[in-house]
Amino acid sequence: MHPTVSITQHPHLTSQVLPHNRHRLRLNDLLRLDYPVRFTTEKNLRAALPSDAHDLYDALVTAEYCEAILPAALKDVPGLELPDSRPYMWQKADKTTDNRTNISTVDRNSRFQEIIERSIESSKLRRSEAAWNSQVHWQILSQLAETSSIRVEDITSARIVPRFRPCFTASDEYPDEAGSSSTGSYSTNSNTSPSRVNTAKLVHKMVDFALVLEPDQDLAAIIERLTKFPHDATVNQTAYFPLKNRPAPVFIETKTAAGNGETADVQLGIWIAAWHESMRSLMKRGGMVERVITVPLIQVTEERWTIMFAVDAGSEIQIAYRDFKIGSSDGPIGMYQLQAAFLAITKWMEGAFKTWITQVVSRALAQPQVSQEKS
Repeated sequence: MHPTVSITQHPHLTSQVLPHNRHRLRLNDLLRLDYPVRFTTEKNLRAALPSDAHDLYDALVTAEYCEAILPAALKDVPGLELPDSRPYMWQKADKTTDNRTNISTVDRNSRFQEIIERSIESSKLRRSEAAWNSQVHWQILSQLAETSSIRVEDITSARIVPRFRPCFTASDEYPDEAGSSSTGSYSTNSNTSPSRVNTAKLVHKMVDFALVLEPDQDLAAIIERLTKFPHDATVNQTAYFPLKNRPAPVFIETKTAAGNGETADVQLGIWIAAWHESMRSLMKRGGMVERVITVPLIQVTEERWTIMFAVDAGSEIQIAYRDFKIGSSDGPIGMYQLQAAFLAITKWMEGAFKTWITQVVSRALAQPQVSQEKS
């Protein structure tokens, strides 16, 4: 049985979210959402994923098993020791590599060493989640996940747009919510069961980081027209300005070893449920009946990074996972794993995801919007 999770435990939650609420959310509560979120452990994760995720999955498995993650130029770095390295971990020497590339590899390795030292120090000092985020996790993401078209955003201040906030059926565990007023896309209705209430504030949660796609000129023009009205229009599930016009398909939730794992799962589950609601809204406007694209979700526990996948299973969202480690910040091999993993993720964002979101917003913009959802 899962331990209960207090929504007031997250350091970024403020009193304005739910100042009076003492209720606790568990993973089982996500199964009662209007569009349920189910965490499923998969022995054969690849087989459980739709084909649109297979290329990304395969590339991440390569990083997981450390295949060809170490640049050949590292062999020439003075004083570098990799006692646990194996021949299959090394990339083949490239005869066309020039001296500038070798210098860049050495410089990056030096930055990796600084992160490793800070990571080990943070673990010894039992630093807080916020301290890990600013001193270690942000450094990793800014170095490994940013490209000419991918940016990292701290989204701890982001809030879900009311009409995209997930809602669920109340029970005896949530008696105070039975009389609460509607603030989201669902409301209490006299023709429905009295236990069917809006609990938008109760499930209004957030995560730590997002990887966002910086749209090219054509895509940016489409998105800007699409989000011009109303005031909370967005291409994601939040009107937080850095994410309003930049698609964000990859979310990252962090915690410390002392943190509650179920809390992180609940937060990530609610955030991705809201993102799916936003995507379905855009797809419905454009007359699309396809499934929402499968997206990766990242969880970080201090130095350890793992990945899951959010799958549109039709009647519910399935968070499919196994013990899928994509790297760690406590040693050089773990850092080069992360480098390979984020290379795969950013390529997916710039390729398959960009193609998909361009189709979604283009078709949505092509259709006249008859009525606007109330926020």
